This record gives sequence, C-alpha cells and structure tokens, in this order.
Amino acid sequence: MRILKYNIIVSVGLLCILFLFQVSCKNDTIAIEPPPDQLFRPVGLTTSINGNMVKFSWVPIAGATYSLELSRDSFAFVQDLKVIPLVGVLVYTVEDLLSLTRYSARIKAISIDKSIKDSDYKQILFVTGIENIFLTPSTIDIGSNQVLLKWNNLKQVTQIVGSATGVSDVIVPLSALDIADGKKLIGGMIKNTSYTFKIYNGTILRGTVVVKTLP
Repeated sequence: MRILKYNIIVSVGLLCILFLFQVSCKNDTIAIEPPPDQLFRPVGLTTSINGNMVKFSWVPIAGATYSLELSRDSFAFVQDLKVIPLVGVLVYTVEDLLSLTRYSARIKAISIDKSIKDSDYKQILFVTGIENIFLTPSTIDIGSNQVLLKWNNLKQVTQIVGSATGVSDVIVPLSALDIADGKKLIGGMIKNTSYTFKIYNGTILRGTVVVKTLP
C-alpha cells in the first residue's frame, strides 16, 4: 500500500515538472518577435519660438536619422520649402524666419537598415514672434535733434522709418555702407520728443526701437 502511494506521488510530481517545462518552452517561443517592417513616426514633436527663431525637439527612435521639412504655408509644403537632413541630433534650431508668419513643419525617421521602411511624417503648425535686430541706444547716441541707431549688421535691411506724434513719418534709405556698419545717424529731429523707429528689409519688419530726444 505504501509503495502504491509512493508511486502515485512520484508520478504526479513528474507530470507537474513536465507541464512546467512545456509552459516555459512555449513562453520562450512566443517572446521571439520579428522586427517591424516600418519605423514609427517621431513622437513628442514640439516647437519653442523665440522671435523669428524656432527650436524643434522630438523623442529619439533607435536606428534612424531624420528629415525635417519647413514651408511658409498650411501643410502644403510648397512655399519657401526647406528640406533639412538631420543626423545625430534631437534638437534643431532654424533662424531668420519671417516675423509673425505661419509656418508648417514635418519630420520623418529615415531607417538606417534599408530593409525597414522610413516612417510616416509627423506634422506641426506654428506662428513666429516678433524679431528685433535693433540694439538699445546708449546715452551718448542720443542728442536733442539726432540719434545714432545701431543694429545687427549680419541681417539684411533696406530702410528705416521714423514716426512721432504730430510729425510726418521719415523714410531713411540705407546705403551699402550703412548696412555693412550696422548703424545710421538720423538727424532733423525735434527736441524732447519720443520717436518710434522701425527697420525693414523691403516690406518685412525686422526691428522696432523707441527713442526720446534730449531737451
């Protein structure tokens, strides 16, 4: 009788071990999955806008480089289209965009493994802020009837427009020397008067500064 009970216990134990072994092997087999045939779209695409500059950032994807496209329209990607290849970066800044202008951007992951397809595009729409290339005038630049205006001479400009209450606007064309030096002396001003000066590249506003002449 004891021998029979012992044989039953041993048999049950062996069956349990065999069952656990089969389950373990089955789980090991299920865990092996084939690689995807296409990369996922980049996620977490965000923009950080500072005047006419925009910084793009996104979540990285393993085994990929990126292609960033930028255009001055609403997801048409035609007007002023820029195509920017990006390798080894997850943050990228674009400068010298137009102020207060709507732009479209899209990015896709490009597979390093040619057997895997590139991702679809992730798109985003944004509006730039206001650019200001003027430098703040110092006290020695301001007189009672004139002011020396200065700006970033790396920026393309064509003219300055000055205005004040009760005074006709003054349009000042900028010469090649003015543009290269990044400064222009504006004369013929009224003493103790607040003037607003705007600097343009054609019709595109690139900066604004307010100056009050001395008494």
